[in-house]
Amino acid sequence: MKTVPNKNYGLELLRMILCFWVVLFHCLKISNNNIILNFKRKMFHVPSFFFISFYFLFPIIRSKNTKKMIIRLERLLIPYLFWPLITYVVNNLLFLYYKKSRFNRLLTLNELIEQLVTGRIFYIHFWFLFNLLLISILFFILSFFFEIKNFLKIVQAIGIISYFLQYSTYIYIFFDNYKDCISHSLGHFVETFPIAISAFIISKYNIPNRITSKRYTIIFYCILGNYFIYNYKIFMEIKIYGHRYNYNGFDKNIFAILSFFAFYLIPIDNIQLNKLKIFINIVTKYTQGIYCLHIIVFHFATSIIHLKRTFNGCLIIYIISYLLSFIGEKISFNSKAKLLFI
Repeated sequence: MKTVPNKNYGLELLRMILCFWVVLFHCLKISNNNIILNFKRKMFHVPSFFFISFYFLFPIIRSKNTKKMIIRLERLLIPYLFWPLITYVVNNLLFLYYKKSRFNRLLTLNELIEQLVTGRIFYIHFWFLFNLLLISILFFILSFFFEIKNFLKIVQAIGIISYFLQYSTYIYIFFDNYKDCISHSLGHFVETFPIAISAFIISKYNIPNRITSKRYTIIFYCILGNYFIYNYKIFMEIKIYGHRYNYNGFDKNIFAILSFFAFYLIPIDNIQLNKLKIFINIVTKYTQGIYCLHIIVFHFATSIIHLKRTFNGCLIIYIISYLLSFIGEKISFNSKAKLLFI
């Protein structure tokens, strides 16, 4: 059986689309346009990012490659710690000297600590990196104590429990007594854990590389399936008013799986489209930098130069974030600093 490749250009293309979706989700202004409103409410980009990330993590877990595990953690931990810290310092300096800053007040040391511990206070979209880190660390620890067969049984059991917590609404009963930032982080952990398990199972059996025929038929049915999932409530939706987390349930998990297969099976790797490959490489190289910087760029652009929160405005935010990531990577003094942008 073929091993899981380190890179697939179809998935890189998907990552490029998902990255812009993130910018749209955070920066696009909701209007009376039903298409935009529907788009803003559909948080399918997060499960797809999670799925891709953990699909490529499984071979590292299975091989118990400590060196690659450390590299994985560094890629997540360095930007996770740095960007909130620099935001804290810059915000407070601006407010002290100019009485005007991003939050128009001093951020407290306690808020900084809570941000770093939970991923949610003033850099709230970092809950994504927080959960990537938390689940990755949990997997690394379990993999050293259990053989891969027992490891998968344990994490699958946790995934089933996670779904139960979501659809039984116990997710609210258990977590809502905690402080807001803690309850949200725990809620998002329960949401995203089953997605990581699905990715592990598909990676373990290397299912995409077993598909040798009828690729375009499978791609068509994956797109068709996602159309129905995106536009209709295929599974029961549980949402309690007043909570930002509810569930990334079966529908979002299936959406992530179908998106993965639809793009993975696009034969970009096997055809002579060198210009397209170069373009995809150039754009996706700074996906992490765009994710980390786009909120900063968004607040600057809308408050200082009064950029409108339209589709074109989001595109400008995306481009500026890309350029800042490109410049940041080029002037970085060592390989660790580059991880802030790539």
